[in-house]
Amino acid sequence: MTKYLFWTITIAAGIIATHPAQARSCSDYKAICLSKAAKPERCDGAWKRCMKTGIYIGPESGTNHGQADKQ
Repeated sequence: MTKYLFWTITIAAGIIATHPAQARSCSDYKAICLSKAAKPERCDGAWKRCMKTGIYIGPESGTNHGQADKQ
């Protein structure tokens, strides 16, 4: 029972953390980019664009992650 509860909570937390509707800031996206071992200068460029436009576009994937808080 305890293992089941642990895994249920872990999976739920993972779903909540990766849900696209969660509001993130430009700085949050930059931290995620850096944690994925991308080139720091590419993460910086994506962050600067996000701070200007409020839309984060992944530097490695080109994925438009949508609206972000300019922070």
